[in-house]
Amino acid sequence: MVKTFGAITKYYPFIEDETKSLLDTLMEESDSYFDFVQQLSKYVLEKEVPVNLVYIAAVNAWWCRIESTIQSIQETHKHLHCIRPWGYPHANMTLLMKLHDSVVEAIEKARSANVEDWMEVELHLLHSYFHYPYHGDIPSLLQPLTKARELLDVNPLLKCFEPLICALEGHALRMEGDVEASIAKLGEGLKCAEVYDDSLYKYVILVNYAESISRIDVQRALCIYEDLYELAQDFDVPYLLSEVLNDSAIAFEIAGEYDLAISSNLEVIKIIGENFWTSTILSRIYACLEYGQRAFEEINQYIEKEGTPEYPSWGFARARALAHLNRFEDAERDLESIHSEIIKMGSEAYLSIYYHISGILEMRKGYYVAAMDTLEKCLEISERVPHTERNYILIDLAKTELALAQSTPDTSRSYKLGKWLSTLEKYGSDYKLPGIRMQAAMLKSEHYRLNGQIKDAKATLLSALTITDSLGVRTLRMKIENKINELNALIKESEIGE
Repeated sequence: MVKTFGAITKYYPFIEDETKSLLDTLMEESDSYFDFVQQLSKYVLEKEVPVNLVYIAAVNAWWCRIESTIQSIQETHKHLHCIRPWGYPHANMTLLMKLHDSVVEAIEKARSANVEDWMEVELHLLHSYFHYPYHGDIPSLLQPLTKARELLDVNPLLKCFEPLICALEGHALRMEGDVEASIAKLGEGLKCAEVYDDSLYKYVILVNYAESISRIDVQRALCIYEDLYELAQDFDVPYLLSEVLNDSAIAFEIAGEYDLAISSNLEVIKIIGENFWTSTILSRIYACLEYGQRAFEEINQYIEKEGTPEYPSWGFARARALAHLNRFEDAERDLESIHSEIIKMGSEAYLSIYYHISGILEMRKGYYVAAMDTLEKCLEISERVPHTERNYILIDLAKTELALAQSTPDTSRSYKLGKWLSTLEKYGSDYKLPGIRMQAAMLKSEHYRLNGQIKDAKATLLSALTITDSLGVRTLRMKIENKINELNALIKESEIGE
């Protein structure tokens, strides 16, 4: 390996010379961080080694999410309390909430066994990862961080862990809605990570940084994801590569660049195989593109193969797809089956999505007034807990508004753009979301067409084609071109009629 990893050398002030020498040798012989972690894990599974070395192996196997190795280390060294907290998977919000109490219990047992202060700092940081509930309860995230900072104040050598503290504090600030403060705190952590040459902590900070930036400038966030992907490639850790692809896919989805979002998710599947989260995200995107059958097949084939997941997201995905297929009773049944779980979890983000799918159902059933009320309610919640659905909510509000205007024509205001269509149009422009702007243009064109302004409808679509020629909007461009052809046919008919 060309150079040592700050992710490992940060432990050197706390461990014996013999252990340092062994780590140096393993790093020298490794092709990448992932290769190093595998070699280190193999060593601690086969040899009699110091506790410190087992601990470092357990922590880094956890960061790499090598589940089989994590469990092997746990079983081989089950007498060591300090490694027990690092045996719990960290995959998604629902799992974190289920495991929270077990993780905290394991952390407290480790601390009561008089672990060294550098281990205790990391255990507090692990506690923050598993804070409960994952959405909304900021104190449960910050309390362990406060304890970690208290240890840093006593021992300056522990400052090497400060980048991760900053990353988690930045995450908390974003959850509170203070994006600017989040970005500033993450920038502070990034400088600290560079001082210690800790690429792993730099990666964690940049993941949070990109997510915070995506709230105000998704194009800038996508540039950060490019850098993150290069970093993950250097690590050669499959989980980290898939994480970057997944997160960048969400950024593409926010931008309305659905084709690139789809291809990113397909890359995730190539790396780590089919999984629940890619199935739900792909289903959501296909539904947005009005490919109802494809959306249904994407989520339903996973459920048929793996069984009904514990996570409410499956119900959202399938109910949305079923709504687009006009299978309303089936969609309502899926929503009902996850309702109690959503209430029990107390997640406003999930509650907002629940209202969103309910609003889609009301809209497609023709209950436009009720749908408008439901969608406005879920938009209000989404403003408190921003998430990917916000774009879709605005799109569906504009669609509902258009359908409502068509069902109750008022000639005195028929030529005026509706409130939500104007909001969507401005939102797409303000936040530089090319795909959202193109979808707003399609709805605006439909507004003109319904009012007999065929040439205005066509001009709107022609203008939309100039927004971007990115591969991410290939499907939207195809839809726009098809609509232009339809309008050309209408214009030709009217000219013949004259």
